[in-house]
Amino acid sequence: MSTYVAIDLKSFYASVECVALGQDPLDFNLVVADNRRSDKTICLAVSPALKQLGVSGRPRLYEVKQKVQDLNYQRYRQVGRLYAKSPYLHVLKKNPRAKLIFKLYLHGCNII
Repeated sequence: MSTYVAIDLKSFYASVECVALGQDPLDFNLVVADNRRSDKTICLAVSPALKQLGVSGRPRLYEVKQKVQDLNYQRYRQVGRLYAKSPYLHVLKKNPRAKLIFKLYLHGCNII
């Protein structure tokens, strides 16, 4: 009997980048993309935490930025004011006043 294993390589790649940064991929909002081209560039990978917030697996960079802006607007409408910034999903769940940010990982640099 054979055993087969399936791995979502797009999430895997983002998860490896999170671990390399010392972060939990299930909790850290990270996108791997080349932003030197334009906001229309396709993201190479999206962390599971961002996928849980509704970001698709292979979005264009402008779509990620728009989704984060929309999520922050929704959070703002619920609580009236956003003041804390956090790329961590658990902080967003515990603190309704936290503003969602994501890290863009590019060639060893973190860009917010």
